[in-house]
Amino acid sequence: MKESLAPPQLEKPTVVDVAREAQVALGTVSRVLNSPDRVTEDTRRRVLDAIERLDYQPLRRKGSRDGAVDRPAKKRRQETIGLLLIGMDDSLTHLPVITEAIHGVELAVAAADESLMLSNVPTADRVPAFLSKNLVDGLIVKSPLLGDLRKCASLELVEAIERFPHVWLIGQPGSAQGDVVTSDSDIGARIAAEYLYYKGHRHIAYLHPRPGQSRTEGLKQAFGAHAERLDMKLSRLEGPRREKVIWPLPAITKTTDLEPLLDQWMALPEQERPTAIVVGADSIAVQLYAAMQKRGMKVGEDISVLSFNHEKPLVLGLHPSLTTIDIQAEAIGKRAVDQLRWRIDNPEDDLPCRLLIAPRLVEGESVADLNASG
Repeated sequence: MKESLAPPQLEKPTVVDVAREAQVALGTVSRVLNSPDRVTEDTRRRVLDAIERLDYQPLRRKGSRDGAVDRPAKKRRQETIGLLLIGMDDSLTHLPVITEAIHGVELAVAAADESLMLSNVPTADRVPAFLSKNLVDGLIVKSPLLGDLRKCASLELVEAIERFPHVWLIGQPGSAQGDVVTSDSDIGARIAAEYLYYKGHRHIAYLHPRPGQSRTEGLKQAFGAHAERLDMKLSRLEGPRREKVIWPLPAITKTTDLEPLLDQWMALPEQERPTAIVVGADSIAVQLYAAMQKRGMKVGEDISVLSFNHEKPLVLGLHPSLTTIDIQAEAIGKRAVDQLRWRIDNPEDDLPCRLLIAPRLVEGESVADLNASG
């Protein structure tokens, strides 16, 4: 297994994949699809060729002909939604859980006969043109979940986002305002804890290489509560906490991020070692598998592994197959668009909403049944 994780190829490519394939900015793909006359012929051809190679199905408004994207008619609203990615480098943007959520956004926008404008601002230090020119009715925003929005992004960008109705996708960073649609961490933690208990595990480790990340902190807290309820012992294997978070934030793609934490487990007396490790994302589980392999350890034999997200392109080649909690990323993307439409239509309601999507268990072979071995 390789030291680092290359961006996977999704089963259902999104505009993010098209931008990467064509080696252009996300906003350039948006202009090719919505305003092709605003880009050069060479750039337009690169993007269209990338669309053809990936078999990407661009959003088409009803009534479009020959694959062309019609401009929306003049209506009470512009019927255009913005999708804004901020503070994430390429490795994080292309994680399947994020691209699946983006795919859900695309599907919901297409189903409602609306237009989608996109921009990726890795350093969160500029205001995209569709915001400064008021070209959208509202925003879906995705950012890292580690760091404070007002410390990691420019004041101009924060103010621009907050001028529009907006919904945060799969969680929101510290100090962020507005609605959020994400996975229900409490239900996911309950499913994980009860599944491990059912399999005979009574001492669990929560492996947390990036403390402070809001979603995994929530999972850790919820898992701890359910472990206590089931009278399970919970140990925490945590990396160092960053004194200062700077965007763009990369994904965890190296086994070296996990090896010191695995060594903490190995340093324990054998009778005191947790029998299973829980991690907050499949991308971390992939690196945990690799770190264990480097030490001659076997998943499901020396220690069991349970993860979250269900990122099929990442875990397809793992052996044994990974037991994971599917957070329903595509459904989160769809519901975020529904919530944004409601927010646009109800500007007088200023009470922020947090919508939680229930996850489900996807059972693999990475968790040993200790009842059977006993």
